[in-house]
Amino acid sequence: ATEASAEPVATPQEGEEGQVAEPQEQVPLEKFSVPVLKHIMEAQGLHGLRYGDYQRYRQYCSRRMRRLRKGVKFVHWEQGRGKSKFVAKDITVEVSVDVRFLLIIMNKAERAWAYAMQLREAPDGPGREVHHVQRLLAKAVKHATKLEELCKGRADDRSALEAEAYAAWLCGNMCLEKEQWDKALAKLSRCRTVYDELSKAAEGPDQALYQKRVEEIDPSVRYCRYNVSRQGGGTGNDMEEKELMEIGKGGMANEMLKAKLEKSLAQTRKEKAEAIGEVTWLGQKIPVDNPTTHQHILTAEGSKKEMENVETFEEKMQLYDKIFMALEDSKRLIRDDISDNLKKGDECDGATIEALQTLRNLVMDLTLIHTRDRDLLLVEKEQEKLLKSVQGRKGPRPENLVKMFETLLSCTEEWAALPGIKDDASLTKLAAARQLMFKAWRILYLAQSYKQQRQLPEALALVDRVQQLSKVASQRFVETKAMDVVDTRWIDRLQAHVRQARVEVKAAAVMATAATPGAPAGHTASAHESTRQLAATPLSARLSNYDAAVYVEPGKEGKPPKLVDFPPPIEAVACKPVLFDLALNKANYPDISARTKAKAQGGGLMSWFRRS
Repeated sequence: ATEASAEPVATPQEGEEGQVAEPQEQVPLEKFSVPVLKHIMEAQGLHGLRYGDYQRYRQYCSRRMRRLRKGVKFVHWEQGRGKSKFVAKDITVEVSVDVRFLLIIMNKAERAWAYAMQLREAPDGPGREVHHVQRLLAKAVKHATKLEELCKGRADDRSALEAEAYAAWLCGNMCLEKEQWDKALAKLSRCRTVYDELSKAAEGPDQALYQKRVEEIDPSVRYCRYNVSRQGGGTGNDMEEKELMEIGKGGMANEMLKAKLEKSLAQTRKEKAEAIGEVTWLGQKIPVDNPTTHQHILTAEGSKKEMENVETFEEKMQLYDKIFMALEDSKRLIRDDISDNLKKGDECDGATIEALQTLRNLVMDLTLIHTRDRDLLLVEKEQEKLLKSVQGRKGPRPENLVKMFETLLSCTEEWAALPGIKDDASLTKLAAARQLMFKAWRILYLAQSYKQQRQLPEALALVDRVQQLSKVASQRFVETKAMDVVDTRWIDRLQAHVRQARVEVKAAAVMATAATPGAPAGHTASAHESTRQLAATPLSARLSNYDAAVYVEPGKEGKPPKLVDFPPPIEAVACKPVLFDLALNKANYPDISARTKAKAQGGGLMSWFRRS
């Protein structure tokens, strides 16, 4: 029984002459080169992730995986007599005879990760899908680990290191989602180390790709270290908030980390609001009984601090939106608290009502100050567009900036009328100085508008007025000693713009005077107007006038001159006269009835009898 169950032993084959043939040596398969990070970054950039569209990228991964399976003839279904049935097939080291087998596993991991990110980006947040997100991340980690094993057996050393770093990155993100800070720190640190070493050995675009990945991982590593240190007894709330904002500095954090940072910042500000319970405004301490109101105020202040680390215009506008939303929420809560206290009737506490009203004035003060800063940012953007605009083409106009500075003037007037502001002498002077500064800016762009219309005397008079207002505003700012950095920056810019505008208007006036030699300086505008009117006539009618021939009307550069009037103007021509004899109606004609013959009577049936 033992001999029967034994497996047959392979014996060496004999040749034709009875010689024993030597066993053939198995040739090792060639190692693949799989640039994992390059493949992933190119696919993500081309298929939706540039715009944050995770669903599109997930669908691309599914289609890509299907094409790869068909290409290597490794599909999961078999066609039988009836319906096709699913057959599970595992990709092992022995099966992976083509690099496309490794790409199948990589796309599996990317598809699971993209689906998890898609659920996180839902409009209402993860919600109940949070467990589904964790399950999908675990699936992505499983496929990435499988890719790491295959690369160690079938790919070169560089590809194996990239696969190891990719698996560590996915595992670190999964632990970050589960808030397992120690494991996440270990995995992300390993991933960062591998990519850092690869960047030192690479050159050109590959080196830049690895370095960018290292910069993206750094905020996550710092956030994990922050949470690990916080578990052992963290620092104060102010230090924690500052550290969290430093972690998010630079904009390299991924979407998952940004959500975690927002959550941690909200929790820190809530703890700070519950711990302090009061705010300071104009040297007066105001108690805040509602922690949610205090948390919204701290959120607005924190967003303002975050703006120091932001460079782009779009990101700054997003932060201003967050500030105004937080302040509106705090105003709503204060209004509700005042209404609830007033409903108590005789039991209403006057001190509480007064504290809430003062707190509302504080929130209005913050709102108007941030509105001024936001509007000045928009003004700066419009000024850049105006400088870059080409004369004669449709684009930004000085009138737009005039309207924007009128809005700033009304905002400053509203701020000066706030209770607490109007009672302070220094702040009242500061509001007056700001009004003078914004008025000067408005007149400056009115002067530019007149300059574009070639009304140079009016423009020069307005520039002189701006120069006077800027001097007075600067003196008022120095007297108040309460000006902030924004005031200093914009009054300095105003003085520089005034000097430049004065030089430009004078140069334009000199050029206009030189265009009409012999004309006095006071008649510049009238001479220019006559030249403009003469240039509007056809070229055939002004061949002897050189000034009109070289004149170019503003806004019509490059337009060909008017040669002749077409259609030609209507001219009066001679026509055949029409005579009307009006005296004929008054003439008296003679009676000539006797000279006329009698009218002959017509014939009829009885005419023969009448003749007889």
